[in-house]
Amino acid sequence: MKLNLKWMRDYEQLRKEKENAELEAERKMEYFASVAHEIRTPINAIMGYDELILREYNDPALRQYASSIRSAANTLLSIINDSLDYSRIQAGKMRLFPAEYDLGAVIEELAEMIRPRAASKGLELKNYVNEQTPRFLYGDCDRLKQCIMNLLTNAVKYTEEGEITFSVDYEMLDENSERGNSQMLLKISVRDTGIGIRNEDMGRLYSPFERIEEEKNKYVEGTGLGISIVKEILGLMGSKLELESVYGEGSNFHFAIKQEIMKMSPIGDFEQLYAENIVSKEKYNTKFLAPNVKILVVDDADLNLSVMEELLKDTRMQVDSALSATTGLELAYKRKYDIIFIDLRMPGMNGEEMVRLIRGKDSDSKSKRINRWKKDKKGDDRSGEHAGINRNTPCIALSGGTLQEMQDKRGFADYLLKPVLYKELEEVLLKYLPADKVKTIDNSSRNKSAREADSRVEKAAEILRRRQNKELGAGE
Repeated sequence: MKLNLKWMRDYEQLRKEKENAELEAERKMEYFASVAHEIRTPINAIMGYDELILREYNDPALRQYASSIRSAANTLLSIINDSLDYSRIQAGKMRLFPAEYDLGAVIEELAEMIRPRAASKGLELKNYVNEQTPRFLYGDCDRLKQCIMNLLTNAVKYTEEGEITFSVDYEMLDENSERGNSQMLLKISVRDTGIGIRNEDMGRLYSPFERIEEEKNKYVEGTGLGISIVKEILGLMGSKLELESVYGEGSNFHFAIKQEIMKMSPIGDFEQLYAENIVSKEKYNTKFLAPNVKILVVDDADLNLSVMEELLKDTRMQVDSALSATTGLELAYKRKYDIIFIDLRMPGMNGEEMVRLIRGKDSDSKSKRINRWKKDKKGDDRSGEHAGINRNTPCIALSGGTLQEMQDKRGFADYLLKPVLYKELEEVLLKYLPADKVKTIDNSSRNKSAREADSRVEKAAEILRRRQNKELGAGE
């Protein structure tokens, strides 16, 4: 009997300790999420104005400065994302969100992001992509990109001379997916000629905040979380990170993940396509005009509103701005809009509460802010047909959080993660705007000076020349 009582007391103590640990992990995750949002807000403005500089100015020096700003901002974003993901892993909240994606576009984006970093250290970046690799797959491409980018970034950080080799291959599997589609193993490898890793240090590599040979590498940027996060994400994907390394000569990090094949279309000659794409890039031109379109943007940061207005000005759309949800609601009850962009985290009434009022789904609301707003507006024109003029208007969430945080946001047609890039903003606009209000513009003309101002173009042109000379030599 005494043993049973002791066992029960010990069990109860362990249960409470577990609950406290989980609660603490949850608090840390909420804290990091809040910090991430606050940091992403100014980064959104920085990158937005930086994109406007690259869009509107052709001066080579100015464009180089703008490219450096963009690179630094992306580095800061990766640090924020790693910190947030680490807190999410600790809280047991890390999840995958699979969807159809274009593997060719993913590889191109990774190459474009890492090439300037490698070039700044005099390193050559080599891409080897099996031309027969299926291009259209089903999986979590955001987490896949995160894993590969962490490996590429580490390779550049710990390599002082030589090259970085990024390889993509595949292996067909006999089994089909639950939906009856073919499956394959996507094989990724990142090889470098860097400092290498001693055998005795291999175990420490996956520990968070650990940095191998701390004294030697103390000036290397980063949080020390990258590889441990890659390990956790790959574990969720049913894979694991493999490593071969020779101290003083370099390392090879590689993994293989199962992916569903949506179309058997092969990637083709990736290096050639990538180079031609960079060389053929034209100066920014608006793809469409929409002077009859009415847009409402609601964000508590004035800089973010200014960036959105500037990004959209060439489309000639009518843009209204509001610095709070209550001001946004005043406008939404007076004017019919084609799209409403709403920041999720705002002081006072937040974005989710605002969209509920727009949708007219507030009748049984328990939110004090919603009920207070309804009480304040009682008696004026907040009911009937006029109140519902934007009930079916697409509402797009603007979030400084992550894709994972967006999955449970109801009432929104879609979302944009900060920093908002014009390419993604344009895709959302074309997806939800009424077709009869959009006039497509033919941008066949090229702006040569803008293309030549970009150092990536020179690198791409060099790749094309090298490949063409190789082909000529083979022909002889």
